[in-house]
Amino acid sequence: MSKKLFAGALLGGAVTAAAWALLPAKKRQALCERISDQVTDWTDYATDYALTALDIVDERLAEMDNSEVAANVKNAAQKVKDKKDHVIDHLTNEDFDEQTAAIREKLASASGKDDQDDDIVIDATSDDPAPAAGDDK
Repeated sequence: MSKKLFAGALLGGAVTAAAWALLPAKKRQALCERISDQVTDWTDYATDYALTALDIVDERLAEMDNSEVAANVKNAAQKVKDKKDHVIDHLTNEDFDEQTAAIREKLASASGKDDQDDDIVIDATSDDPAPAAGDDK
């Protein structure tokens, strides 16, 4: 695809150069002036737009108390850091295994059974399967 793009740009440039060479001097001069005027107009428009945007930003910043914004950002960053530290401490805590064992003991005592090795077994097979639909057995 890049070869086709390059070939197209090269061919288009050659055609443009040939068309430019075939134009009379007066038409070339008029075309250059017209293009120059268009570029100047677009540059003025872009500059005005950028200056207007900067004025709006300056007004908004002047309305805001910069120290309040900085304090809010600092407080939010501290809250995020504290939460991260809390989660990391919880997951890497030495007592995590002990806490898990304590929870298991509470659950075992809440069930009221002495046998803690009872497992639930789900078996899809049966010794006496039910007859399939349409069987006369």
